[in-house]
Amino acid sequence: MVKVLVSDSLQETLWCLEEVRQGFRSGSSAGVQEALDWILSRQGLEGSYCGLFMPTPKDLKLGAHLPTGEHIQTNAGTRHVLGEEALRTALVWKLHHSPHVVRALEGFNQILERGGKTGKYCCGTCTTAFLRTLQATKISEKNRIIEMGIARMKKARKPNGRWRAFPFYYTLLTLSEIDSPSAREELRHASKAAENLLKRHKGTDRTSLFRTLALKAAVNAAQP
Repeated sequence: MVKVLVSDSLQETLWCLEEVRQGFRSGSSAGVQEALDWILSRQGLEGSYCGLFMPTPKDLKLGAHLPTGEHIQTNAGTRHVLGEEALRTALVWKLHHSPHVVRALEGFNQILERGGKTGKYCCGTCTTAFLRTLQATKISEKNRIIEMGIARMKKARKPNGRWRAFPFYYTLLTLSEIDSPSAREELRHASKAAENLLKRHKGTDRTSLFRTLALKAAVNAAQP
């Protein structure tokens, strides 16, 4: 059985855990817990974005590669997106009461102060990461903020079923996790493009698996 923890990379560990959660790879309970404990230990380390979870030197050197394949090259973008994705991971694995998660949520409130006013945080990629993480929280205002973010996506639509500034596959993956009419409407916007793109992603590599998951969500949203 392949280890879930990749101790020189926060992003690899995050995506391995998400692969386990989605059923894309096997992972023992002990292996999952080992990976989660390691992620928690990176909360608030020097250089972490708003006190979230710190990427490793390897992550910072290579930049963040999202599970859907998009690449973030900047240091700040890598720290922000991976920090948020690590918080989301802890939340979807039901670690809400961990002291590390409680402190990370306090840091996330700094991001919320900015993004909560408009549904936007920095660029399209950072906004998508923000909405994806927010969806996993229990913050009372999350639905209102998410709706503002999705409204921004709607305004950024392109005729080809994509969006200006928002990374296509990562955005679809995020929308697939939001159970709302507006999220389904944006998925439907991408459904024709998604149907055509599904033919390209037949592999079993990580990018193909997550892109296929995202594309199928768009195609399914268009079904009556």
